[in-house]
Amino acid sequence: MKPRKSPSTPMLAAIGAAVLVGLLFLSYLLSSGVLHRRDTGIVLQSGEENAPAVSSGSQMLTAQSVADVTIGTDNAQKVIASLTRPAAYSCTIENTLYYSGGSTTLRCRQYMQDDVVRTDWLTESGTVQSTLVRSEDAAYTWENGSTTFYQGTWGVFSDDAAAMLPTYEDVLDETIVLTQAGRQEMDNEPCVMVEFEQNGYRCLYYVSAASGLLKKASFYDGETLVRQVTVSNLKTEAPDEGLFTLPNGQKLLGEETQDDG
Repeated sequence: MKPRKSPSTPMLAAIGAAVLVGLLFLSYLLSSGVLHRRDTGIVLQSGEENAPAVSSGSQMLTAQSVADVTIGTDNAQKVIASLTRPAAYSCTIENTLYYSGGSTTLRCRQYMQDDVVRTDWLTESGTVQSTLVRSEDAAYTWENGSTTFYQGTWGVFSDDAAAMLPTYEDVLDETIVLTQAGRQEMDNEPCVMVEFEQNGYRCLYYVSAASGLLKKASFYDGETLVRQVTVSNLKTEAPDEGLFTLPNGQKLLGEETQDDG
C-alpha cells in the first residue's frame, strides 16, 4: 500500500495552509476575523412572515421569487435564508488581499458533489499546484503529481474556509445588523446585496439568487478596500467523479476500490 501519514487535526490544518496559501496570508485572514470557520449550509426558513415562497428544487423559481420581493434591511436575511446551494457544482474563486503598494491574488477551483468537496489551488498560469479534499470527517491533501497524500480529521475547518471563501450564511447570525440591503444584477444574475459591520470591517456580500452561492464579497477598513472575493465560471452539473480519486487510486465517489496491499 502506498505510504500515508496521519497527522493530528492541527498539524493537518497547518500543512494544508502552508501548501495551499502560505502562512502569512492565512494568518492575516484569521486575525482579521474575515475568514469564517462555520459549517456551510443554509437553514431553510419556512412559514415565516415576509419570507418568499421558494422551491429548493428549482433555481429558476428561486430567482423569480426573489425578483418578486422588495428587499431591504428588514427582510434581506430571510431572503438569503430561503436560498439553497446546488447539490453539485464547480466554480473558480479569486481571493485578493490589498495592501500598501500592491495586492496578492490567490486562485482556486472548487468542486462539490454528494457532500464531497475538492479544492484545487492554482498557479498564476492556471495549473493545479495542490489539492485538498474533504469526505465526511476525513481530509486529504497532496501536491500535484504526488503519489502520496496526507490524511487526517477535518475538524472545524469549513469547506468555504478551505477556499478562503467567506461563508455568507454568517450574515444570518442574530448579532449581524444590516446597514444596507437590496437587489443588484451581476453578470446577468439577480443578487441579494447586504452590507454590515463585523470585526472592525465594513462587509458587502452579493449572493446569487440564481445559484444560491456567493457571487462577490468585499471588505473595507474605513473607505479602503482590503480584501475582495469573486466567484466565477460556475457550473451546476455534477463534476467528473474522477476528480474525487486519491493519488493511490482510492475513489471517494462511485464504486469504491480496495486499498492496494
